[in-house]
Amino acid sequence: MGIGIGLPKYMLFTFLSGTGFVCMYIFGGTIVTLFSTFTYLFSGRFIEAFVEYFINSALPPTSIEHVIGQAVIGVLVAGGSWFLAMAARGAPL
Repeated sequence: MGIGIGLPKYMLFTFLSGTGFVCMYIFGGTIVTLFSTFTYLFSGRFIEAFVEYFINSALPPTSIEHVIGQAVIGVLVAGGSWFLAMAARGAPL
């Protein structure tokens, strides 16, 4: 099995498993928090960056879409990272 078939399987089964979903939710939340905070930090608005960091990292999600969105972002980033790592090893497509 090459990485062309392995990537969708990795992403789908990670998203559908209980432990994988929780891990991708946490990982995706970290990615979302970093990107939303960096926009404020690079513009020099440090108080707003702190508030944005607190809202994204400390408060619970407010909807199911928020939870699923963070998990999807985590799966996409982790899947891309997996694909690049396997391609660097020379795995067949």
